[in-house]
Amino acid sequence: MRKKSVILVMAVAGLLASCGADKNSNLADAGLSTPLNTAEIAGLKYMREEEELARDLYMNIFTARGSTLTVFQTISQNSEVRHAQKMLDLLNTYGETDPSTGQTNTYTDTGLQALYDQLIGTATGGATTDLDALMVGAKVEEVDITDINEKKALVQPVHALIIQTYDNLLCGSRNHLRSFVSQIEAITGTTYVVQVPALSAEVAAILASPNERCGR
Repeated sequence: MRKKSVILVMAVAGLLASCGADKNSNLADAGLSTPLNTAEIAGLKYMREEEELARDLYMNIFTARGSTLTVFQTISQNSEVRHAQKMLDLLNTYGETDPSTGQTNTYTDTGLQALYDQLIGTATGGATTDLDALMVGAKVEEVDITDINEKKALVQPVHALIIQTYDNLLCGSRNHLRSFVSQIEAITGTTYVVQVPALSAEVAAILASPNERCGR
């Protein structure tokens, strides 16, 4: 009798699992068959280049400043490379063109190009310090969080894949911000001051919480 019960339970579990898979498949199909609107396309393209900017900027800071700031190398190679690829994957999935120039340190978006040129100078100029570089890293993550939140708010609910990807990027940015701030506070001995004032409450909540495990 017990053996039959186990078999029955396993059969029901298998049926429920298959139903769940069909449901998720239908949701995915609905998202892919619903065209992206102008705001969604612009958001994906902008974030594609913004993730490239972080990737390039961090590696260049590490190269310029040497082994004392390995956090930049770690974040660039382990996260930002993957994040830029995730945005490209989404663009490919929805049949949109990639805005990337294909060359490091250069960006199609003129605003991002100006931001990169400003930040690389601040972080690696002759009179700059490790603290200056770390403050640039923290600022990039604050800007990234602000921009992702803005782009995510414009995504249609049916495009769950895009929302999930943005959520994963946000998780990564929160962890990166914590990493930079911990080193900043170790150097200054004082509490970190947010650099994007509109993000003050969110940054305070992030810094008061531990590192997270982010989806890939």
